[in-house]
Amino acid sequence: MKKFRKAFTLVELLVVISIIGALMAILLPTVMKSRESARSTQCKSNLRQLGLGLIQFRDQHNNYPPYRWEDPKVINKFGVVRPRWQWIIGDVLGRSAQNPDAILAAGTSDTTYTSVPLDNEIFFDPALPDNTSIRNGAYGYNFQYLGNSRNLVDGDLSTPTLNYPVARVRDESRTIAFADSRGGGLPHGGHSMTLDPPHMRVRKSGVVDSPSPSRAPGFDPYGPDETGTDIQIYFSPAEDRHNGRANVVFLDGHVESLTLEDLGYVVVNGVAQPQDTSITFPANPKALFWGNNRLWTGTGFDETSPNFNSTP
Repeated sequence: MKKFRKAFTLVELLVVISIIGALMAILLPTVMKSRESARSTQCKSNLRQLGLGLIQFRDQHNNYPPYRWEDPKVINKFGVVRPRWQWIIGDVLGRSAQNPDAILAAGTSDTTYTSVPLDNEIFFDPALPDNTSIRNGAYGYNFQYLGNSRNLVDGDLSTPTLNYPVARVRDESRTIAFADSRGGGLPHGGHSMTLDPPHMRVRKSGVVDSPSPSRAPGFDPYGPDETGTDIQIYFSPAEDRHNGRANVVFLDGHVESLTLEDLGYVVVNGVAQPQDTSITFPANPKALFWGNNRLWTGTGFDETSPNFNSTP
């Protein structure tokens, strides 16, 4: 008499496999969402620390730091010439932006230390696969309003300064300090250490700064200013890389996740649009490719608002 061993039939195996596949299809979005939530939480923690460093610098110096020290005579304690804001904020927090030994090995001039990767986790957004470039990393600084030390000729202090840091911020809770930034590269990179507002800052004379000779027509002399393959668009907006939102820290230290539209950008097909300087001040603030700077100016008002220079 033959004995038969119990086993699954082919139909039963197919049913089990189908059930497992269905469960995976149901659970995978939840797992991915949880993973993205964890990445966003870490990013917010980093931005909160950067905001704290900015507050400490302001309290110590009674002004906001430049996006980079322009004067070639400015050298930090590790020998870095014209250090960028990451070094300035890192020094305030007691944590160097880059490995000092690697800096010394590479050379500390402003043309060589940028090749050394960032070596401080507060500058790394886990949503980006490569955060390590001090020029093309994860976070950008609202430099146009808080710390623009750039000159018409880069590094030449005899030429006019394009813009000046604000003397007084009237509304810290509605003034952006740092945020997830895109840079002038697509999909990311190209001088993302700078963070451009929806439209370029208007001078006190009431006109938008004229384009510099190195620019494509229609773009103001801010944002990414280097030439090279990493610059595709001369505009470095916030980047909505966390479930369609950008993480932002304000000058009072609180962090929010906002859409590009929330931040004032003009968005076409999901892409923040650079300013078109054929629209001159005082253009209609709702005009295409202008945007609204109310979260950037330090006053709570857009520059095109009649209330820009009034007390909120």
